[in-house]
Amino acid sequence: MLARNPGRSPPGGNGGVGGVRAVEHLRLVAAELQMADVRQQVALSMITDFENFSVFKPGEHNLTSMDTMLDQVIAWSTALAPLRMASAAA
Repeated sequence: MLARNPGRSPPGGNGGVGGVRAVEHLRLVAAELQMADVRQQVALSMITDFENFSVFKPGEHNLTSMDTMLDQVIAWSTALAPLRMASAAA
């Protein structure tokens, strides 16, 4: 999901299976708040994607999902840029 206000915490979820259920719930909430979200999500595991449960070391298996998610974020941010400019000018 794309945060509308840059001062807020970045969106995400955590849980036993990469926070997938939490993110799916947040999508419904975001839709009611008229926020744009990206479809792709990356489910990270504390066991396979973090070294000693603290240093972020994503596995190769996440690269495709990450690339797709970032492409979607770029597409949404490009598409919504005129709306942000109009809002800032008002």
